[in-house]
Amino acid sequence: MKEANGVSYEALVALFEQHDLMASAVEAHAVVCGLVCGGCSLDGKTWVPHLNDLINDGFGLPAPVRQMMTALYEEVVARLMASKGVELLLPCDETPLDERIDALVEWSQAFLAGFGVVQQELGKASEELQEMIRDIANITQVSGEFDQEDDENEAAFLVIYEHVKLGVMMAFEECGKCPATPSQAPTLH
Repeated sequence: MKEANGVSYEALVALFEQHDLMASAVEAHAVVCGLVCGGCSLDGKTWVPHLNDLINDGFGLPAPVRQMMTALYEEVVARLMASKGVELLLPCDETPLDERIDALVEWSQAFLAGFGVVQQELGKASEELQEMIRDIANITQVSGEFDQEDDENEAAFLVIYEHVKLGVMMAFEECGKCPATPSQAPTLH
């Protein structure tokens, strides 16, 4: 993903490095997605302490980082609510394949961490979602399998990337907190 809600991957990486945060930009975006998809209340506040715990050892984030993360959170929520899915915040396509794979592995691990913090009852989820979460967990083990940069490995990476995106959407649809919508319009008298 090159940009989300005006936030580019490069800008987020630079900001995280500038403030010496423990987590990477990739991890932070994935944690936000995991929290939202896991069922964290979409009140705009509940996700912040979880994010602080997972990416900054429980400490609050510096104001510029908090602002950028809030923009990403709002983008994630808006895209998921509109059923548009989320683009993963990863290095650009020109980055060597092994680095993009490492970033996707890191993203998947952090997504599962955020998801797991708020979703404590995965056993009650559909079999399809449980399988998808297992798939994402298996993706965290992928690394040395793409030892050369060729069209076949590039295509395999794209398939895995799209599969993770599908998993994010599935998790949100099943576990995310969507506002209740009335089944029919109220009757006016």
